[in-house]
Amino acid sequence: MNYPTKQMKKILLSLSLILLTFLFATNALAASAGLEQDTGPYHVTMQTNPENLMANQAGTMTMIITNKATGQPVTGAKVMMMPSTMMGSNAGNGGNMAGMDMSSGMNKQGGTPMQEQSNMGGMAMASGSYMMEGMMFNQPGQWNQAITITSPLGESTVNFPITVGKSGPNFVLIGSVAGVVVIAGILAAILKKKKN
Repeated sequence: MNYPTKQMKKILLSLSLILLTFLFATNALAASAGLEQDTGPYHVTMQTNPENLMANQAGTMTMIITNKATGQPVTGAKVMMMPSTMMGSNAGNGGNMAGMDMSSGMNKQGGTPMQEQSNMGGMAMASGSYMMEGMMFNQPGQWNQAITITSPLGESTVNFPITVGKSGPNFVLIGSVAGVVVIAGILAAILKKKKN
């Protein structure tokens, strides 16, 4: 097929912009994903921000807790983040908290209370949301995070697997920036050629 040059350039530019939009959209949608489990009378959804936790980088964990029978949010509960354990650890302490640091201290029971949230940074959060900010793992690997929930419905513990990756460059961001630079270069070459 013999497309006119101007039309081909428009098509290439449009396809490039669509590809970049797709890259950013899939990255943004991935961040909203969460793990869900039922434990006792509760249905619990765990979300982390960033979604893919990295060693030596602070993150936030949010638990959204609902009544399993009614679907109503569970508010006013005592939600405790228990010490994390590294899966498959051969450490004498079972891997207990060997590589995790949090901004708030643990209480006498060895756990850290999660704070109930109604909003974050001016954005409304779902009722029954509990948050822990400043979690940081100092080593990559598979971790197990136990959360104990106590409310008038009863006490129950749920365990979530957490994968912590090695910290390094963000290839999605690097690739997106490189794509924008390439598109800008193509546009500059086209405009320069048009001028001459």
